[in-house]
Amino acid sequence: MKRILVCLTAFSLIGACKKGADTTQPTDGNPPADTGNQPPVATTEPDPPAIAEARGKYIAGQYGQVIESLKPLVDDLKSKQKARASGLGAAWLALALAEDIIENAKEPADHAQAMADQTGDPEVKIAAKLAQGTYKLKTEDFAGAAADFEEAYNLQKDGPNAGLALVMYGNTKINLAFGGEDNAIVNPGELDSAASTFVKAQRLVEKQPGNELIGARALEGQAAVVRYKDKKNTPEACRLIGEAAKIYTSKGAGQPLIDAANALQDEANCGPAPAAAP
Repeated sequence: MKRILVCLTAFSLIGACKKGADTTQPTDGNPPADTGNQPPVATTEPDPPAIAEARGKYIAGQYGQVIESLKPLVDDLKSKQKARASGLGAAWLALALAEDIIENAKEPADHAQAMADQTGDPEVKIAAKLAQGTYKLKTEDFAGAAADFEEAYNLQKDGPNAGLALVMYGNTKINLAFGGEDNAIVNPGELDSAASTFVKAQRLVEKQPGNELIGARALEGQAAVVRYKDKKNTPEACRLIGEAAKIYTSKGAGQPLIDAANALQDEANCGPAPAAAP
């Protein structure tokens, strides 16, 4: 049986010390002398807008644009030792590179993880786990990928990237269902787990405006599970993939997402799919 891998990525708390309100005044009535020992107030720089834009493009399947915009930016951020920003940028860069040449994704994925460990920043931790999990998924370390995606989800179960983590986890579960020399279904329970995970992802992103494309990926995942479990249940598989394809088209999804949806529709004999947005 041919397996299709469904295609599908918090600010630091900064404290400032201040003098207590009950500072003792000198007996002559003059204010106390500045000892010069007060630490400077820490400041945070906003992340470059290109990082958030790249996240959106990755979710839309516009992987080439992500690579083009983030590669020079991440190099620059690393040279300036911007830990949080370079970690986030490297994570989304790794996710896009994994859809192109998987070997190129390892270095940015590892940098993202290193910055997550260094900063302890929750958002960087989540993005790094998504990057690490995707690299493992593409290199067929399915158990390791599942663990990373599960951790990414558990770090912020209602966060903006929680749905993406669930979709990736569901994709990994599909792969865990197969095995043996003939790549047959050997763990059917993993397909059931994948199905429930995709449904969970879909319901989550329904409450998150702007994450419709993640919802479409979840619908596509559900269609794939139906196709693998019961090839005779063509109407349900076609209904699900049809819904996903409509969202891809209306939200301007990139050609990789459109192609994956079309391939699944062809396999299930669903008829023609909507064309990709220009």
